[in-house]
Amino acid sequence: MDVHTDVAKQIDGISKDPLASALNAAGYKYSSATPRGWTFVGDSDEPLDKSIFDFVKSKSSAKKPHSQTVPKIVTKDSHTIHGQFTEDEMLAIKEMLKSWKESAPAIGMEPTLHDRIKQLPQEEKTRKTIVIDQSIGERFDVFCEAERLNKSDILHLALVDFMDKFE
Repeated sequence: MDVHTDVAKQIDGISKDPLASALNAAGYKYSSATPRGWTFVGDSDEPLDKSIFDFVKSKSSAKKPHSQTVPKIVTKDSHTIHGQFTEDEMLAIKEMLKSWKESAPAIGMEPTLHDRIKQLPQEEKTRKTIVIDQSIGERFDVFCEAERLNKSDILHLALVDFMDKFE
């Protein structure tokens, strides 16, 4: 199987022959000699900022899901990259991605409530009586019953968190 058949299978809405025709229409030529592959031989600039679907000949059965045009924005200070983003915009996106990657592990590291309960130490227990508003007590009862949690374990975690924060 040749390369453009593999590529055509990965692009929704185009098959091998229309892809080859579109590449030819865009100014590319396939060479079976070494090095094997598609080479740009067109008269004008290589159409890197266009979709391959812009070169597909329309037929009644042909799909064109990617036929929307991408607005080309050019500023004096930057060059466009494939017609979608300027270099400045790409730098900003890379910075956002870097920031997200740095903060993502910290977000994903927090254990679940069930994991925290499993990690509670098995120490000697003491009985304490607490007095809370009836509405909070009812919500607490419903929550513990729905989640099948021991009320003592939840209160233990809440007190540990409170003491860690304010002690």
